Amino acid sequence: MPNVFCVRAEFGQYASTFRTEGYVAIGWLNEADLGHFTTEQYEALRSLYALNHPGAGPLSIGQNVGQIARFLFEIQKGDIVVTPTLENEKLAVGKVTSDYYYEKDSACPFPHRKRVQWCPDPVLRSALSVPLQNTLRSSLTVYRIRQSDEMARAAGFAVAETKVAHTERDLYDQVLERLLQLSADEFELLVTDLLTSIGFQAEHIGRPGDGGIDVSGTLNVYTFATVELRVQVKRYSRGAPIGPKVIRDFRGSVPENSQAAFVATCEFNKKAYDEAIKPGFKRIGLVDGRHLVDILVEHYESLSPGLRDKLRLRKALVPEE
Repeated sequence: MPNVFCVRAEFGQYASTFRTEGYVAIGWLNEADLGHFTTEQYEALRSLYALNHPGAGPLSIGQNVGQIARFLFEIQKGDIVVTPTLENEKLAVGKVTSDYYYEKDSACPFPHRKRVQWCPDPVLRSALSVPLQNTLRSSLTVYRIRQSDEMARAAGFAVAETKVAHTERDLYDQVLERLLQLSADEFELLVTDLLTSIGFQAEHIGRPGDGGIDVSGTLNVYTFATVELRVQVKRYSRGAPIGPKVIRDFRGSVPENSQAAFVATCEFNKKAYDEAIKPGFKRIGLVDGRHLVDILVEHYESLSPGLRDKLRLRKALVPEE
């Protein structure tokens, strides 16, 4: 399995250029061709960076030189690269097809480049597992993505299933089956508890005539911002993905000043994801069964004792291969 790396494009500003021109690139040391450096010359690379950035502190130098070295030496032909686009929800993904080369032009200010064959379709960030979404929040420009199999599979690359992956899928299935044993009201209370554990002041609203809103929450992030959230919760049997009409209908019940999320035990199809991020309309966060299990694992101990007694789950360790 090839390694997978994220290479950011100035908050997505140059992702379109990367895709159009068929490369991925970084800046720093823009006036120097770095093609002659080898892995044994890390200190020389560090000295060159310090010379060109005389005001930089040791921490900044170490972090940035580490990212340059990762781009130069670790990203190899055949590896997969991920680049967030201006539409933050969409990720460009492709396979590296060349070694490092140096090129300056007016299309992109980053001259340190590697050729990439980009996949025709982007990957939706919200369709990825919660741990992978958390990895993609890193502020680094160049970093390795640990969940390589999942990222490659999401982009359409062939990935052989490992014993660990099979075990993890079985565990997900077993937890989801346990969630499906909850009543509709208990499931809504579970989502309310999870929102509370994340930091929301959450209230269970679900009742006849609720207008599609099952859970309401307010998140006050110190004095920086206040987030109002309205959530619809559906305990659907697995195997029948939710389509776009359900998302459109829910959107119509969400107040204008609120964020919105749809939580379900089943999956959402591609058209539902497209509808959820449709330009010009309120974005709907989609949390499917796999996402829900990820969140449950992280916050299980914060659930009310009654729900924990009902679910009867415990965390388990799964060895890496």
